[in-house]
Amino acid sequence: MAGITDKEVRALIAKAQRDGKAQYQADGSIPGLTISVSKTGTAAWYIRYRFNGKQKERTIGQYPAWGVAEARERAKELRRAIDDGVDVALEKQRQKQEALAATSVDMLAAEYFAKIEKGMAQKTGMRPHTFKQRKSIHERYVSPLIGRFEASTITPAQVVHVVKKAEAGGKTLPDITLTHCNLIFAHGIGNGACTSNPCRDLKLSAIVGPQDPPKQRIALGADELGAFLRELHRMPRPYELTVRLMLLTGVRINTIAEARKDEFKPDFSVWEIPHERRKNRRHTTGPFVIPLPGQAVEWVRELIKLADRDEYLLPVNPIRGAGVRNPLSKRTTIAGWIDRVRTESGGTWRRITPHDLRSTCKSWLSELRVDYETRQRYLDHSLDSTVDQIYDKADYREHRFAAAGKWLAFLNDLEAGKANGNVIKLPGAV
Repeated sequence: MAGITDKEVRALIAKAQRDGKAQYQADGSIPGLTISVSKTGTAAWYIRYRFNGKQKERTIGQYPAWGVAEARERAKELRRAIDDGVDVALEKQRQKQEALAATSVDMLAAEYFAKIEKGMAQKTGMRPHTFKQRKSIHERYVSPLIGRFEASTITPAQVVHVVKKAEAGGKTLPDITLTHCNLIFAHGIGNGACTSNPCRDLKLSAIVGPQDPPKQRIALGADELGAFLRELHRMPRPYELTVRLMLLTGVRINTIAEARKDEFKPDFSVWEIPHERRKNRRHTTGPFVIPLPGQAVEWVRELIKLADRDEYLLPVNPIRGAGVRNPLSKRTTIAGWIDRVRTESGGTWRRITPHDLRSTCKSWLSELRVDYETRQRYLDHSLDSTVDQIYDKADYREHRFAAAGKWLAFLNDLEAGKANGNVIKLPGAV
C-alpha cells in the first residue's frame, strides 16, 4: 500500500482547520504509523502498537519538523524495537524521568540556596552575610568549572580543581569553597540527585597544603588598657563612643556596625539585638537583650543624636552604584581608627583588632570573678554542656547587668589611673 504523501498531509491540515475538527490518517506503508491533526491545524506523527495485549502509542514528532520520509524512518526503528520486545512508550517515559533526574551542579546549588533562603525568611539558619558570600563563591569558582555537569557524575578530582582555583582569590577561600561544595552535594544526596558526596574524603590540607594557624586573640593587660582608653579621644566622637560600647558589651563589630536606633529601648536602657543578627541562633530564640549601665545609655543617646535622621546608629554611605547600605565601610573604618590611635599616640599597647576588644572584655570579666554562666551569656555564647544548651534558657539579665556595672567601674578606674596597682596581670599582657 502506498504511503501518505506530503500533499495529502497539507490537505488534511486544511480540512481540520476548515471543519474545526481533528483529523487522523494512517500512513499505510508502516504498520501503525499515523498522523493526527488538531482542529487548529497542529499535525503530529505517532505509532500505534499492541504490547502484552494492550493498545499503546508512541509520539514521534510534529509535522513539518518531521517530514513524511523522516517519520517513516523513525517508525521503522520503533517497529523493530517493538518486535524485539521493547515497550517503546514506556521506554520514552523512563528516558524523560532520567532526564529530569539529571540535575546539574548549578541546579543543585539553586535548590540549596532556595532552601537556605527559606530558613533565613523564618529567621533561622545562615546569616545574610554568609549567604551572599556562598553565592559569590559558587558564581566565581564552582559554576564556571563544574556548574553545567550532572551532579551525580562529579568526581573528587573535579572538586579539587575548583578548590585550587579558589586559592588564587585569597587564603581563606579554599576552605569556604570546599565547605560550600560539601554542603550542596550533601543536599543532593538528601533529595536523590546524588548517591555519594565527592567531597567526603577530601582534606583541605591535602589540597592546598597546611593552613596558617588561626590568629591568637589578644586581651589587653591593665596598663595597656588604661593607656588605650586615655587615647580614645583622638578618634572622631562617634568612633570613640562605638569602641567604648564594644569594649563594655563585648559585641562583635558586625553587630554594632549594623545596629539600628530602634534596637535601643526603652529609654535606651537595653539593647535588643534581633535574633537573625545573633551568631548563637541554634539554641536561642528571640532577641539578645543587653542591659546597659547609665553611662552606656548616655553614650547611646549621644550616638543617636550624632546619627541625626539616619535609622542606623552608625550611618554609612551606600555602595557606589548599588544604592544599598555598606556596613563593611564602618567595620573597616573602626579598625583603621584603632590602629591610627596607637600609631599617632605612640601607644604602648599591642596592636589589636576590633574583635580583640571582645576577648579583652571576656578575659577581664573572668579576672573580676564574674561566674562562668554569666560570662557566657554576657557575650551570647553557648554553654559548654549540650544538655545546658538545650534546656538552660535563662538569660541571666540581672547578673549581666551587675557584671556590666562592675566592668564599667573597673574601666573607669583604669582610665583614671586608679586601678593599675590593684589588679592581676593577664597572661601575655605587657
